Amino acid sequence: MAAWLEDYLSILGLSKESPSCDYLAKICRSHLTALPFENISKLLYFRDQHKNGFIIPPVETWVQHHYDSHFGGTCYILNYNLRELLMELSFACDYVMLGNEHMGILVDLPGERVYVDCGAAAPIFQPVRFESNPLHVSQFGDDKVHIQPVHPDAGRYKYVRYTQGKQNGKEWHFNINLKSEFPDFHDIILNSNTAGTAFMTILRCQLWQLSQGRSVSLVNNQFGIRHSDGRTDKYTLHSVAEIEEVIANEFALPKLPVREAIEVLAELGIDIFSSEK
Repeated sequence: MAAWLEDYLSILGLSKESPSCDYLAKICRSHLTALPFENISKLLYFRDQHKNGFIIPPVETWVQHHYDSHFGGTCYILNYNLRELLMELSFACDYVMLGNEHMGILVDLPGERVYVDCGAAAPIFQPVRFESNPLHVSQFGDDKVHIQPVHPDAGRYKYVRYTQGKQNGKEWHFNINLKSEFPDFHDIILNSNTAGTAFMTILRCQLWQLSQGRSVSLVNNQFGIRHSDGRTDKYTLHSVAEIEEVIANEFALPKLPVREAIEVLAELGIDIFSSEK
């Protein structure tokens, strides 16, 4: 057993079990509630890239970074490490590339393949049985994710997300017969780590808090709480200290070095408070 496995499972509040759909569902739900979708770590990895020597931290390094600094990650870091965990737990799984940019995971269970994804800040709290149940909707309030067949005989599906009835983000097409390896994402990850790309121009943090029936979200200095009944509370934060307080108290991530990330953005010419002016 890998030395990092016990620590990873401890973060999730889980113990080791035999592979099963039920256990996979526990992992998905715990992953989304314990590990934030955030680009704070991404910005610091960018700052320190020349001494780090990696484009994605090795799983043992990332697990330690969570203990030290409450790091989570964006798509590539979260789903890369999730797959490492699943492989170590003896799940049969492969990467799948969505829309030529997003990293998802296909897991082989007895008699079917399922889709899992803890790297999209999306309410995919359990494995998606897209082959046996194409009408399934992954949902939190009015935030809904559909994995829909396009040409299922040819393995072609699409991922579409709707919030309040309107499409949220891109429609990602993918082919379940085209399994991807980590090197297939290499250039995409490198590009995502360059100045001017999506998660290099904003401050972002999101976490599902299902025990409280809510999702908390930070985009620059805008803090929002989405409730399971559809209500949304929105607040504007006016200082770095206010942002740190929200991250510590509302997200319960007091070690997350948000001030350092804001400084990296400032060095890149990004003022997260500019909308106030």
